[in-house]
Amino acid sequence: MKEKWNFILYLVWFSYLILSAVLMFGQGFLLSRKTLSDVSECVPLKSFGCDGHQNSSVKVPCSDDNKIRRILSNSGSPIICAPKKNKVALILVDALRYDFTEYDESNASPLYYQNRLPVIRKTVDKWPNRARVFRFMADPPTTTLQRVKALVTGSLPTFIDMSANFAAMEIQEDNVIDQIVKQGNKAVLLGDDTWARLMPARWHRSHALYSFHTWDLDTVDNEVDSKIYDELKKSDWDILVAHYLGVDHAGHRYGPNHPEMARKLKETNARLERFIEMLPPDVILYVIGDHGMTETDSQEWKKSDGDHGGESKAERTAALFAYCSTGFAGDEADRQIGREVQQTDLASTLSAALGRPPPAPSLGNLLLPVLPNMPVAHTLLHLSNNLKQVTQYLVRYGEESQQISLDRLAQLINATRTQIGLAAGVETEADLRIYISDVRNLMDKVRGAFREVWVEFDSLSMLRALLLLLLAVFFNWIITEGIPVERIPHVFASSFVPSGLVSVAVCIGLCYTAYYLEILENVEHAIILSTGLVSGAITCVLVVMHWDGITQRWSEGRAQFYDRFARTALFASAVILVSNSYIIEEGATLSYLTLSVLGVIVWNVRTVKSFLLWAAFGGVMVLTRSYRGCREEQGDCWTAGEGSTTGNASRAALVLALGSVAAVIAIARRHVEWRGYGIVIAGIFACAHWAVGWGSLGSPSRSRMLARGAWLVIATMFVLLWRKDGRGATMPLVVSGLLFYLANTLVLGAAFAPTAGLALLSGFIALNVVPILKTEGSTKFSLATRCNSSMACLWALLASYHFYGTGHHATLGHVRWAAVFHAGDPNYTSFGTPISVVLMFIYLFGMPLMFGATVPLLALWGSKGASALGPRTQLAAVFSICLKFALCFAIRVFACALSATIHCRHLMIWGVFTPKLLFEVGSCFAALLGALIGAILTMWHIPSQVRSS
Repeated sequence: MKEKWNFILYLVWFSYLILSAVLMFGQGFLLSRKTLSDVSECVPLKSFGCDGHQNSSVKVPCSDDNKIRRILSNSGSPIICAPKKNKVALILVDALRYDFTEYDESNASPLYYQNRLPVIRKTVDKWPNRARVFRFMADPPTTTLQRVKALVTGSLPTFIDMSANFAAMEIQEDNVIDQIVKQGNKAVLLGDDTWARLMPARWHRSHALYSFHTWDLDTVDNEVDSKIYDELKKSDWDILVAHYLGVDHAGHRYGPNHPEMARKLKETNARLERFIEMLPPDVILYVIGDHGMTETDSQEWKKSDGDHGGESKAERTAALFAYCSTGFAGDEADRQIGREVQQTDLASTLSAALGRPPPAPSLGNLLLPVLPNMPVAHTLLHLSNNLKQVTQYLVRYGEESQQISLDRLAQLINATRTQIGLAAGVETEADLRIYISDVRNLMDKVRGAFREVWVEFDSLSMLRALLLLLLAVFFNWIITEGIPVERIPHVFASSFVPSGLVSVAVCIGLCYTAYYLEILENVEHAIILSTGLVSGAITCVLVVMHWDGITQRWSEGRAQFYDRFARTALFASAVILVSNSYIIEEGATLSYLTLSVLGVIVWNVRTVKSFLLWAAFGGVMVLTRSYRGCREEQGDCWTAGEGSTTGNASRAALVLALGSVAAVIAIARRHVEWRGYGIVIAGIFACAHWAVGWGSLGSPSRSRMLARGAWLVIATMFVLLWRKDGRGATMPLVVSGLLFYLANTLVLGAAFAPTAGLALLSGFIALNVVPILKTEGSTKFSLATRCNSSMACLWALLASYHFYGTGHHATLGHVRWAAVFHAGDPNYTSFGTPISVVLMFIYLFGMPLMFGATVPLLALWGSKGASALGPRTQLAAVFSICLKFALCFAIRVFACALSATIHCRHLMIWGVFTPKLLFEVGSCFAALLGALIGAILTMWHIPSQVRSS
């Protein structure tokens, strides 16, 4: 039957339309800021004469101060290289939160992260002129790659850069390291290889180490320690960068309030003591954190978070400790402990200390309290250089981008030029303090202006994408809801699908031809738009051709109340995504809607069995509640105890995990025939993986080997699913669901493995309500009942809920990267990146994938229904239910995209709406992929012989 594969091709076609429209929307909505290729240049002071002009013929001897004063009086002079420079040791302690550095002698029972760095407070108290400690405020997103970029460029990070956080690309903008290297100076790198990936071939010496093995607390730190003390004694470098990872990894694995965190902080304290003792007098020591880490309200270490990536205050508040044996500038106000400073200020400050101009994209202000003492004229030179660089950036950015209105841009440019002109009139220390304050306020205004409009939304692309999504959803909804099921095989036996695909191919060919002839500039957008519109036109023609059947079906058949209620529940769950409060509480709401939809369906059946099934379903949903995670906005929430946030299973959690997997495979093996042996073996490997690796006496290497064995068996069983036995598709679909269940348990870990079992059980209970729906005695009516929208909506709501029911939340800070490493570090293999992507995809979106792969069972489950009809009608039923299931997720994606468009300037756009959009797109892709897998399995196993239907 050629319609068999036309069904599959149409599902692929529909998936392409949805995902391509989402891609176009993402390119319009998630654009990163406009990057410029400008590079800051400075002119040596010695090339100026005493009259303040470059290459002056006046050769009268004069001091540097006099030269600088003359240069300052000429507001049109270029940026001047600082006459004095220091060497810098930049020690980055990853995730060094500010409160880790606080010391309180009166605290008799400190937590594990408190009072562990006494050297900082003691140094500040002993030498107030030599040491400073500030709150070092990061901008979201607080991932390491974005923080490093901001630290070296002085610019603000963008949300879309997060996609590259684990595949860093070379920085194309001017930065502190490039400024040093191009001048012929030397930079040395120790520790995190993120620096080497962002700035390759810049280092005089580099000992970069792999940074993403978050369960390894000591390897990188020990390697840096083995090199850094020798490096401090050498004199052939100008900046030494040492990036320690132990504190961050302890946070990821255990949370901040844990004995391992105390150990890592004590090690950091010992290092700092030694650094201060042996620091050469010409070296400035900067010890910084790139971000903080989250922590729940609980003071029990078992319930600590220790992650980062978002915009909570705990994640944004890092520490800055500076020490210079010759003393720093600034008065009592500048020495205030805990004063907030911005991380974007570091790049311009490092450049000033190193005698270089600020990087071209820098929006930072000079942190004069952490620069050495210098005369008033030299301070004014640094401030003037910074203002000139910012003025140049404002002018160039206004030429390249229209993000900021010309009036506001002109106002900022005039203000910076005014401040440059006022520098020449500053004579005394009192005047200098006033001038510094004015410059700081101006820089805050400049930075604020860019923060407001940094992401340039391409409104045209966004509107086009929304239109394409709406067309795809609307016409396919009419096809599934309007065209009678008995007509669907005839539709797909015709030339409809081949004609559509040929039209799409022609559009792609024409777009590439126009691009080659330089008629089109953006070929990608042209392809998406043209293929989307052509696809919409073709499906519109199909609707017109079958309008008689559609109108007849709509006039003769009235949907049951439970069917209308299910549609309403799905649309309500999508429409209300415009509310940030709903998104925050979506897990609880989806649970309520799912239980309500099934309850209304059961009320329609009104049998004792159906009510018992509904009660059991409600009990399962209550059990999943204890595993739902929480967001910072929610405050206290339900957790799963010790393993709920760290991923480390307690003894009770381990027993639950082993028991749940054992129960599933014990029950399933009797009903899946020969395939049960593979399910049992994979389950045994999974249980042994957790048991062998559990606790301090476990064997991690053997545990990883057992996990690999489980994955090998699962992959083998997927291959064996394609073996035909002539008895239909129901059994292969059940086995595929069980295999996805086992895959989910492996990536979720022992702490959350029971949630996969609860998801499987909830789906099984809902599935058993299907055969007992009221059918009025007709097999064809029974088939229509099985394939109505209520079942697809219920299945979609259940799949969406179990994203939350397995401990996830639509926030970047909830992503647990440990799932990648449960079977070993894939980055040491030839296919490490694809393996990592697949494992994280299953970890995050395994539930929509599992429910998508089993959605054909809604049409095939039970002894009465589709199995009593011919293969063509069964295929039509499966196609109909798969497309309806996919439409449910497409509707939710459309609602998220529309919500993001409406709220693009909302305060919570990057904290709530954008992460929700990204996670919903991932769920939609998983649901489409799962439905495609389930449909292909069904098409493969249903007999090909045509039978009257």
